[in-house]
Amino acid sequence: MADGGWAGVDAGSVGLLTDHADAPVNSLLDNMVHAAAGQAFLEWARYRDAGELHRQLVMPEEASDRRTFDALMQCAARIAVTHAMSQGAAERLVDTAVALRDRLPKVAACLRDGRLAPRYVRTIVERTDLLIDREAQQIVDGEIAAALRRRGSWSPSRIRDMVDRSVYRVDPDAVRARRKAAVDARGFWIERLEDGMARVEATSTAEKAIQVSRRVEALARAVCSNDDRTLAARKSDAHFCLVMGVAWECQCGNDDCDAPKVPDSDAPGTRDLPGTGSHMTLHVICDLETVAGDGETPCFLDGYGVISPAHLDDLLNEPGLTVSPIGHSDDPIAGHSPSNPYRPSTALDTVVRARSLYCDVAGCDRAAWVCDIDHTREYDHENPCNGGQTCPGNTGSKCRFHHNLKTHTAFLDDQTTGRDGRTERVIITPEGLTVPGPAFDGTDLFPALKDIQFTAPEHAPPTDATTPGDTEPEPTRRRPRLADKHARRQTEREHNRRLREAEEQAPNAEPDDDDHPPF
Repeated sequence: MADGGWAGVDAGSVGLLTDHADAPVNSLLDNMVHAAAGQAFLEWARYRDAGELHRQLVMPEEASDRRTFDALMQCAARIAVTHAMSQGAAERLVDTAVALRDRLPKVAACLRDGRLAPRYVRTIVERTDLLIDREAQQIVDGEIAAALRRRGSWSPSRIRDMVDRSVYRVDPDAVRARRKAAVDARGFWIERLEDGMARVEATSTAEKAIQVSRRVEALARAVCSNDDRTLAARKSDAHFCLVMGVAWECQCGNDDCDAPKVPDSDAPGTRDLPGTGSHMTLHVICDLETVAGDGETPCFLDGYGVISPAHLDDLLNEPGLTVSPIGHSDDPIAGHSPSNPYRPSTALDTVVRARSLYCDVAGCDRAAWVCDIDHTREYDHENPCNGGQTCPGNTGSKCRFHHNLKTHTAFLDDQTTGRDGRTERVIITPEGLTVPGPAFDGTDLFPALKDIQFTAPEHAPPTDATTPGDTEPEPTRRRPRLADKHARRQTEREHNRRLREAEEQAPNAEPDDDDHPPF
């Protein structure tokens, strides 16, 4: 390597741009993606070498080494001093390297090939740590690697849920033990900070933590626009008020404040303040067999992620529980509201959110039940027969930010249904770059979601109808800007569909690394 280190390497020799000035937007974005794949390879090389250090320095003495500063600690110390990192970080690096070498070789190959971002490696290692049986390790390693090699994007929550799904399926007993240990270890403590501050911390079951979080946020937002506290500061104050039973007030100091008022402490309460009621709705997705106690399929708690059937059993004992089966009969379900074909029915709303789990945009982890239900192809209010129907194939989950991004900018989206029944989503940048959507969704957890049938939209055009452009005369005036945008979106979507169909007819073969571990 040249004296300049990595800066001395010829960029073109590793497939990177050699001249960035005035390069096309898509070329710059592709270059960044290629650089990220290079980072993954270099991280794999670090883990490979750390695994080799462990083989040389630790394994010969591992079984009998009882020293306080044992071989593992000394191996990690070498890494720590040469990398200017803490001892704990170095030990975690060695632990991860050993896990990739011995337990997750196919996952390691995904890292090497740029199919796994380095930031997700530790998540996968930690969430498969309870797998002791060698056969179970190999099954989970293969399932995770196969999912990572799908076309699509990943986010922290989707990586976590995908791994948990596989672990729960292969070794549910280990998960039950981990769940019980975690519940038994719940606690509450405070930590001293500087400048007269302290941190209050507690661990609890996920559903209780979500309820506390939502209640604190609702109360913190019950102020007028003139309250000068930050939202974080208001949340801290709201938490204290809820725990101590102290009255909550807006601190704007104005007599005409329009924030909700707290009733006088000596008078009976006359109105509810946001966040102080006793009701909080949590959404759990599961199979009916699991509800009945006859299934072992993992469940999904919106706002948290995958939970075990044992965790579901705890939730089923909570007061106010409502079980709402969907798709349990052979009759098709209405996809839209009876009074408004634009509005999704409760059933469609639930199925779309259960299918998405999160916002459909690549990398976004906003929980589905706080997202909007968005029409992929815009609903035509003036002439519904033009398309954009309220049906499973044309609706998805988008957080308010990404919904607005699609509506008010040149970003486009599309979704298609593949031959396996999976919904494939993409985002198209203003320059026409197509970015695959999530590679993992609710149908991986609950395949039966793909089998739920909905009635045809009320205003759907007949199957043999031609497009409006084939029967209507050419417009004599320029179309509104919104209509132009909708037309461009439809053109991009048709182009994307043709590309997908071509790829299905001649798929690119993935490299077979089954017999060639990376270490």
